[in-house]
Amino acid sequence: MSALVLGPLALGLLTYGGLPFTAWVAAFAAAMAWEWIQMSDRDAPPVAYAIACATASGTVLLAGQVGIADAVFWGAAGTLASAIERWRRGWSVEVVGVLYVSLAAALLAAMRADPAHGLHAVILLFAIVWAADSFAYLVGTWLGGPKLLPLASPNKTWSGFLAGLTAGLVAGLAAGAVFGLDRLSTAIFALVVATASVAGDLSMSIFKRSFDVKDSGTLIPGHGGVLDRVDALMLAVIAAVITERVLPLGWAST
Repeated sequence: MSALVLGPLALGLLTYGGLPFTAWVAAFAAAMAWEWIQMSDRDAPPVAYAIACATASGTVLLAGQVGIADAVFWGAAGTLASAIERWRRGWSVEVVGVLYVSLAAALLAAMRADPAHGLHAVILLFAIVWAADSFAYLVGTWLGGPKLLPLASPNKTWSGFLAGLTAGLVAGLAAGAVFGLDRLSTAIFALVVATASVAGDLSMSIFKRSFDVKDSGTLIPGHGGVLDRVDALMLAVIAAVITERVLPLGWAST
């Protein structure tokens, strides 16, 4: 039921774009920042939550509506404030999480805000990540086999990982063909993004194990927390932006 409600809503806002989509991402970013603080430091004071949520949501709003330069300034200032607040109580990964959440969500908002091909770029990204994530789970569950990284996740297998890469590659090439992108560049892009999505999922599993929690939260009934649902997407967004800077996909031809 949660997926049936959130899925169409997210796709509708993505298609519409503008402030509604940016605000949607900002709300999710604030929720992710809240969950990260809750996981990493159960004794964190209210000010730690306030700084983290304001940093994440403000960075996203500026990235999607004003510009990436202002977003970077806000995110850096918020991360510094979080570090100062945390410094009084001793260092932890709390600060790193605030920066990671803010950066990933802001890049997604900035990607969609591109007037030239923002919608197509996010569709390409989502197609790769959703295909990789879904097929990795389905094939890994069905075939099983050697574990990918037991210390991080006892359920993920090499068969699922390879199936996820293949599915992400196929989905990326299919979307790239629709948008008229360069085939070789799109193939490399898809493989990098699909790999990053798996790495993002595994990284969050490692953090949750170190925090001794099963789920990042309970905000989404039946799915756990927001971080549980978008952990693969977060690192994939960062990887996508960096990869396209190095290897242009040929959007000018669309």
